[in-house]
Amino acid sequence: MCIISIKASKRSFLIIAFLLFYYCGLYTLNLNYTLYITFVLGLLQFACTNNKTAPLKPRTGNWEIEFSVAELHIPIKLSITDTTWKIHNASETIELDSLVWNANKFYVKMPLFNTSMSGELFGDSLITGQWTDHSRDSIYTIPFTIKPLKSNYQTSASTAPVHLVYDATFSPNSEEDKSKALGIFDINGNRITGTFLTETGDYRFLEGYATDQSISLGCFDGTHLFYFCANIAGDSLKEGKFHSGKHWTEEWCGALNPNAKLRDPDSLTFIKNDNNELKFRVRSLNGDSVIFDKNAFVGRVSIVQIFGSWCPNCTDESRFLKEIYSQYGSQGLQIIPVAFERGSDFESAKHSVTRQFHELGLSYPPYFGGISNKGAASHVFSDLSKVLSFPTTVFIDKQGKVRKIHTGFYGPGTGEYYMRHTEMLHMFVKQLINE
Repeated sequence: MCIISIKASKRSFLIIAFLLFYYCGLYTLNLNYTLYITFVLGLLQFACTNNKTAPLKPRTGNWEIEFSVAELHIPIKLSITDTTWKIHNASETIELDSLVWNANKFYVKMPLFNTSMSGELFGDSLITGQWTDHSRDSIYTIPFTIKPLKSNYQTSASTAPVHLVYDATFSPNSEEDKSKALGIFDINGNRITGTFLTETGDYRFLEGYATDQSISLGCFDGTHLFYFCANIAGDSLKEGKFHSGKHWTEEWCGALNPNAKLRDPDSLTFIKNDNNELKFRVRSLNGDSVIFDKNAFVGRVSIVQIFGSWCPNCTDESRFLKEIYSQYGSQGLQIIPVAFERGSDFESAKHSVTRQFHELGLSYPPYFGGISNKGAASHVFSDLSKVLSFPTTVFIDKQGKVRKIHTGFYGPGTGEYYMRHTEMLHMFVKQLINE
C-alpha cells in the first residue's frame, strides 16, 4: 500500500476517512453496498461543502489610497471596519457602505456622484483597483493601490495651528487664463489642511504635508481628485502645480497676505435686459419642454440654481438650499434647479440627477438644461451676461424681478467663509420672503 504525504486539513482527514471506511466497510465488514455508498457519498459531500476557503477580508484600521496619475502618487486617507469603508479629507468623511464583494473582488458606487471604485484584495493588506467616472462620454479611469497606513502626521496638541492666507494666482503666465484665488491653510507640525477660494467656488477639504521647503495637499470626494504642491520661498509659494485627475494640470503661485480679498461674487454676472426679468426654456426629466418666465415667478420668491450633479460645490449648495426650503417652502419659496450634465446622453444625465436628488432628500423637481458647458448654460440663460461658474444662483422677488445673481458657492471646506456666506444668503432670502 502506497503512503502519500498529505497536508493536514479537514478535507484531507475526511478523504482519508472515506477511503478507510470504503475499504473496511465493503471488504472487511461486508456491509450492504447501496446503504454504504449512500453513507460515504454524504461524507464526501460534507467534506467538500464545509471546507471552502473563506473569502479574504482587509484588516480593520487606517489605510491609504494611492492614486497614480502619470508620475504622481496622490495619497488619500481611508479607514476600514468590518462593515464600512470611510474616506477622509481633513474634517470631511465620506462613507462607502454598499460594497459588493465577489470572492476577493469588490465594487462600490460612490455616494452622490456617478462614479465607482472597483478592485481586488490580495492577502489582508494589499488592494489594487481603479476609480471610474461614468458621467463622461469616454472611459475615464485612474488606477490606485490601497495599503495600511504606516505613518501619521506629526502634530502638536500643545500649540495652536498656524493660520496662513495667501494671495494666489492660477495660470500666472497666461493673460487669458489667469485667475485669482485665496489659499487659506492651517499648519500643525507637518500636517497642513485648508482650501483655495476662487471667484467661482472652492476646492473643498484639502489635507497634506508641509515642510520648511514645500507643501502638498490633496482630496478625493468621489467625483474629483485634486492635488496641489508648491515650493516655499520666504513668504511666497512658487513653482506650484495643480492637478485635477488626469485631465487637467495648471501652474499657480502665491504670496502671504492676510488681507487678500476676491471680487464680490454678486457682481460678476448681471441681467442684460432693462426690466430685470428672467426667461428661459429647459426640459423636465420626463423630456417635456418647460418655459419659465415672469408668470412662473410672480407672487413667490424664487431661487434658480444653475448646477451639475458632478459638481461638489453645487452639491454643497444643494444641501444649503434644502435647509432654506425646509424653512420657507411653506411660505411660498420655490427652488428651480437646472442641471447641466457631462455626456450627451439624456437618460444617463437623468439617472445621475435623479439619484443625487434622492440621496440628498430634495423634494422639489430638477430640470435639464444641457451639457456641462458654461457656453451652453449661457445660451439657455441668455438674459444673463454670462454664466461663469457652476453653480450660479439667481434670486427673484415676488414681483418677478431679479434681485441678486451669485456666482459660485463657498462650501463647508472654507470654514468661516462658509458661515458668513450662508448667513448672508439666508438673511437675503428672509428679506425677500417678508417683502
